[in-house]
Amino acid sequence: MEQTLYAVLCAVLLLGLFSMPFLKPRKRIGLITLVLIIVLISLFLSACQEEQDVIIVNRVVDGDTIEVKMAETKEKVRLIGIDTPETVHPEKDEEPYGKEASDFSKERLKGQEIRLELDVEERDRYGRILAYVWLGDEMFNETLLLEGYARLATFPPNVKYVERFTAAQKEARESKRGLWALELEEDEISSEGNQEMEQGKYLGSRNSDKYHLPTCKWAKTIKEKNQVWFESPEEAEAAGYKPCKNCCGLCKEVSRVEK
Repeated sequence: MEQTLYAVLCAVLLLGLFSMPFLKPRKRIGLITLVLIIVLISLFLSACQEEQDVIIVNRVVDGDTIEVKMAETKEKVRLIGIDTPETVHPEKDEEPYGKEASDFSKERLKGQEIRLELDVEERDRYGRILAYVWLGDEMFNETLLLEGYARLATFPPNVKYVERFTAAQKEARESKRGLWALELEEDEISSEGNQEMEQGKYLGSRNSDKYHLPTCKWAKTIKEKNQVWFESPEEAEAAGYKPCKNCCGLCKEVSRVEK
């Protein structure tokens, strides 16, 4: 666009110079040459600036974090307003649907030329650039919400698109896309677990000395071949098992209700 404007300006100036008969030929040629030099220098500087502004996605860290190449430097960019399930957090295990979100971002962004739009804060406490990532006319932050790969996570003062993001998440949730479909499955599993709890079922592992409610997050990690079921906490404890700290309060409460 800028190059086209420069070309039009050049043409107008040249026509203007040619339409000045009072100028001597040598002076006219000198002015035309000067205008051409100025325009060529402007075009060159504009091209250099465009080359510097090119941002390429060098690597996708996870669903909402990327590494980009800007001129001769590399920067990490955190997509703001959203949060995808963790896959590489140093203090957390991989979360459900994290790999799918990461794979989607890799497929769409890796090697692509993008544009970054900043909000109020430029960087987070880890030094990452906080940005809305534009892939052509598509805002990728919003795409992750629409496709169900991310949840809304806006934090003041970076709330420029909060209404737009809220609408995108609502659409994905109502359509049961991505992690929202997974959430529905977890609700069904939890419901089944509650039915087992009402029957007085408690779950232990052959590789552990703890027993759990079927709905406990640790119970869900026990492989079927290692499962040991009990009718009551007393039965579990008589077999040498101890209540899980995560759900032991609920275990005791259920036991009292049964009695």
